[in-house]
Amino acid sequence: MEQVTPFKSASQAIETLDNGGEFYNIFTQADDDLISQSEVSKVAGARLEKQKAVLFLKLAMANLSPREQQEIEGRFDDRLSDNFNKYNPENLIAITDIESIKPGTGVLITGIPRKIEGEGVVSGYISIPVIDVFTLIPISETYTVYEIKDETSGNSVLVAHDKDAGMLPEIKIKIAGVVKQFQLAQDQESEFEKFIEVDYFSETE
Repeated sequence: MEQVTPFKSASQAIETLDNGGEFYNIFTQADDDLISQSEVSKVAGARLEKQKAVLFLKLAMANLSPREQQEIEGRFDDRLSDNFNKYNPENLIAITDIESIKPGTGVLITGIPRKIEGEGVVSGYISIPVIDVFTLIPISETYTVYEIKDETSGNSVLVAHDKDAGMLPEIKIKIAGVVKQFQLAQDQESEFEKFIEVDYFSETE
């Protein structure tokens, strides 16, 4: 999880993104008026994670006008353009919208995260790979869990991030992440609950 400072102009975005990628990206050049997947991944800190790089882009460009965004997108190479369309995240306007979204889908959500305190308050299990099998561990062992609540309707959604990634500020922020789910119990008949795994966030104006 990382904090993103949104671009203030299309020119700033293009200058930042058209960076030539890492030293081993021998077919990518800086300042060639083309923005590649490897160049975005370098800025996003997401080397092989295409979806994560797209989430970074969407959040970083969120404050720009549609015209400025089109100016940037017009410089995407074919591969980045395809991934940008494939992994384009859903914008959650209503918190209840998450129920209709498939796990693995990228989303953007704005709200105030409130850390859920106390052991056992969020009880559930996530499946993680251990060598060549999957095992269930309590969600609280891996994630710090927050709740974003719609003050009008009272509905809420859980957002979470790796415990080693610091803390989210409890102010109004925009979050880019991926919808995941956890089991409410360890048995095979268990129901699931969805949450948003946070990849990036930015402070809102």
